[in-house]
Amino acid sequence: MATISLISLNDRLNSLSSTYEHEAVSKAVKEVKKDILLKLRDVKASLVESGSLGGNTKVDSDLKEENSRLREENEKLRYRVTHLVKMLEEEEGKVRELTA
Repeated sequence: MATISLISLNDRLNSLSSTYEHEAVSKAVKEVKKDILLKLRDVKASLVESGSLGGNTKVDSDLKEENSRLREENEKLRYRVTHLVKMLEEEEGKVRELTA
């Protein structure tokens, strides 16, 4: 029975030491990940500042120009639709008056 409790104590000791080692390794890994994340954030910030991030500036300006043009066209079409709906409602009102 003494050997069983000795084996049990030995197993518990090994389990506790591996848990402690795992926690120590886990903390070290977290610190390394944190350092890498901070370095990546710095790299990203410097790329954003230099304009290197985001691709081709000509493509960006072309897309902005197209977007602006499409917004203007959309506004004109909305105005036309609003005007046509108003005219249709007026005509429907006239038809109702005539048939009433």
